[in-house]
Amino acid sequence: MLADGVLASLPAEGDWPAPVDADDHRVFRHAVLPFLAAARALLLRREPAAERVWAGVETWLCGQLTALAARTFVLELHSAKKAGLLRGATGRDRFVDFLRLLGSRGCLTDVLGRHPVLARLLAQTCLRTTDAVAELLGRFAADRAALRSGLLAGSAADLSELTLGAGDVHSGGRAVAVLGFADGRQLVYKPRPLGLLARWGDLLRWFAQARPGLAPRPVGVLARDGYGWTEFVPARPCADQAGVELFYRRQGALLALLYALDATDMHCENLIACGDQPMLVDVETLFHPAFTALTRNGPDPAAAALHRSVARTALLPTLLLGEHGALDVSAFGGGNGEQSPGEVPHWTGAGTDDMRLARGPRPYAGGANRPVLAGAEIDAGMYRQSLLSGFRAAYESLVDRRNELLGGALAGFAGEEIRLVMRPTQVYATLLTDATHPAHLAAGPTRPEAFASLAEDHGKAHLPALVPHEIAELCDGDVPVFTAAAGSVDVTTGTGAVLPGLLAASGLAQARAKIAQLCAEDLREQEWFVEATLATRRPEVRHGAGTPLPGAVAAVVPDSQHLLALASAIGDDLVARAAHDDVRANWVGLELLDGRHWLVLPMGAGLAEGYCGTALFLAQLGALTGTSRYSELAAKAVRTLPVLVEVLAEHPELAREVGSGGFFGLGGICYALARLASLLGDGSLAACLPAAIAATAAADAAAPAGVGEGTAGALAAMHAVHAESGRPEAAALAATLARRLAAAPRPTAPGFLWGAAGVDWALGRGGRTAGEPLDGDPDGDLGWCSGLAGRVLAAAAAPAQAGPPSGTAARAADAFSAAVAARPPSTDQSLCHGELGTLETLVVLAGQGHEPSVSALRRAASRLVGAVEGHGLQCGTPHGVASPGLLTGTGGIGFGLLRVGFAEQVPSVLLLEPSERPRK
Repeated sequence: MLADGVLASLPAEGDWPAPVDADDHRVFRHAVLPFLAAARALLLRREPAAERVWAGVETWLCGQLTALAARTFVLELHSAKKAGLLRGATGRDRFVDFLRLLGSRGCLTDVLGRHPVLARLLAQTCLRTTDAVAELLGRFAADRAALRSGLLAGSAADLSELTLGAGDVHSGGRAVAVLGFADGRQLVYKPRPLGLLARWGDLLRWFAQARPGLAPRPVGVLARDGYGWTEFVPARPCADQAGVELFYRRQGALLALLYALDATDMHCENLIACGDQPMLVDVETLFHPAFTALTRNGPDPAAAALHRSVARTALLPTLLLGEHGALDVSAFGGGNGEQSPGEVPHWTGAGTDDMRLARGPRPYAGGANRPVLAGAEIDAGMYRQSLLSGFRAAYESLVDRRNELLGGALAGFAGEEIRLVMRPTQVYATLLTDATHPAHLAAGPTRPEAFASLAEDHGKAHLPALVPHEIAELCDGDVPVFTAAAGSVDVTTGTGAVLPGLLAASGLAQARAKIAQLCAEDLREQEWFVEATLATRRPEVRHGAGTPLPGAVAAVVPDSQHLLALASAIGDDLVARAAHDDVRANWVGLELLDGRHWLVLPMGAGLAEGYCGTALFLAQLGALTGTSRYSELAAKAVRTLPVLVEVLAEHPELAREVGSGGFFGLGGICYALARLASLLGDGSLAACLPAAIAATAAADAAAPAGVGEGTAGALAAMHAVHAESGRPEAAALAATLARRLAAAPRPTAPGFLWGAAGVDWALGRGGRTAGEPLDGDPDGDLGWCSGLAGRVLAAAAAPAQAGPPSGTAARAADAFSAAVAARPPSTDQSLCHGELGTLETLVVLAGQGHEPSVSALRRAASRLVGAVEGHGLQCGTPHGVASPGLLTGTGGIGFGLLRVGFAEQVPSVLLLEPSERPRK
């Protein structure tokens, strides 16, 4: 065994180590020098030519060995320090002394003897590296002549350096490598089949026949049996502004092609900005099949729509979320130089006797995917229209040449190997890091236990069949890899095992079906996905009034039927945009997660931005118009809601994660259930109210006070549920929540949704802050969620407020009405912080006989209708992108229009009002 030979060669007393300039595990280089020497001797015996490139091999191999051993060595370091065995005046001196001890035969033999798995992994890594490098050099020698006449034309191809590890380690220690030559040229070696990349180049050349100026340039490739060579693509700046615009138009065309071929995982490290050319250097995940998530509710048609959309390519903004924020890893953006969002393991105190493993955010290297002009990286968000223009032109070209594409251009892909991303690579990387803990290196059986958590993930049907193969490859130090031929349903593991029929359909078959369905309607849908995903990139998250609409707005005097027609147009759009299967319907929308990050997601169940709120608007619209398609879609959207609330009632810990709030929690879901049960006459929705109420009770155990996410919203919702359904459980919970809320600290945030005004309203005391003056600032925040509209509404809607406001409340209402009447309409029409949230307060005040609000409502409503008809709908989302939600989306705009036109028939959703009809 190689490890035995290494240990036998060690001196009885360790040598003093040479200094190592590193801040990570590589400070243990001295301890693995004997393994490096053994690997070098083995490699040179097989390939004497490796002498010229050994420096690069040694650098990479040293990093691999020290990463495996560092946690065990640090444990031994601390033990030696505690035992007083280390000499030296400083922590660095004592660390050097420890390395000297570790370099002796007795000490290292003892450490590896107690950690035999580590000894095996160190030896195995050396052997696999020598095999992989010898294989690479042999292949280069065999292909050198062909390379000199092709990819290395004009070069003597004198190999001078080798950089290993330009990617994950797969299939026996193999990884992508970069070869450097004496004349400065470079070449990329990939130890996997490159037929797919070659066929992709053929497709780009086919596309260039119709769109020569728009087609991205293919990467040069020499494909061999089981491996291949590609040109090294350097990052280069754009020459001028026109070059930047062309780059993004070509990236839009690239997006259309990747969408048609069902590509995924095209992140920032797979694209190089080479002048005005966005060049994909890796396309191994073309024709990627879809995997259905397993849930108790069954498949979500909106999730399926998202998964088949342009968003799955990862060419568009793709956010990774963690405890420390979000990181865009897409080829469009890329988080170059930003911090990782999650807890990344790293070493502190490296090279001292206080060296420890810590976890926290670390800089993300990113890629060279952004174009550069005049020495500065370009802000990709400024070129949205260039990207969309290129996407539209390429999509239309694919439609025009569809028969040619299906008939011949795709045929060559059928037998080519694609890689299947069964789990995020980061999952495997984390497991491999955690498996270097000394507890997993002490004995053979403990190694597989480090990866046992893989068997606990049953989120997709294909995963259980993969687990034994994943664990086997991870135990050998490889990142598991799964492949398939583009035209096959059989999956091959990294060790060559075949899993027959694991895929429901081949990736090529699915892509053919998609291409056959390309049409104008799908183009519009995909353009929405492009706009929506671009809107998630570093948005400004705020809850304030939008900017005034540019130019004059023609006022339109609206009657109730005019408002109903506008709301019906929104309803028709929601009908058209809904994703369906045989059981349920849903939408994809923009959702603000944790109040910080906008994401494109299938709608969840919540009232604020989920399908409950959208269904409530549709059901209300159906009740007013008598149009069955609105009510039927609403019923289909919430068909699986009873199953969800039953699960939450059974699992209080899940209910607490959802929360109890009136808009962002189970309180809002209860409210929607009760109202929808009445509007739709649906007994199944009414029957699940007890479970929903029980889940709300469990969820409120540690809730904040506010209306949106906490106890005040749950309290208001329970009052409404009791009034709507007569359920005694709702009344009992309302009493409990009222006592809890009265004892809770009042929030310091402004406004209704999160602030004290909403809490006081829920408790029935009215908004204490409702009388705060405007200070003569008509441009102040007049919105509902955080502004004056919410504070005035809280006072106006207090239980004791029967007629027009008086006293301080009247003065605030007068000032508020005057401010709304005087200001121009804004670019935000949403309920949350836009025009219709502000108008809701005027609707309530006008209904109480407050004359200034009656005239202000008439004026503001006429301008709003003129703005909608002249400028279109403007949601409270980044860039006003249309989204179906209630608070910031079109569902809420539609509901607000119904409130303005039919206040007596449509209860206020912002006040969580029940229906006016008597209970049966």
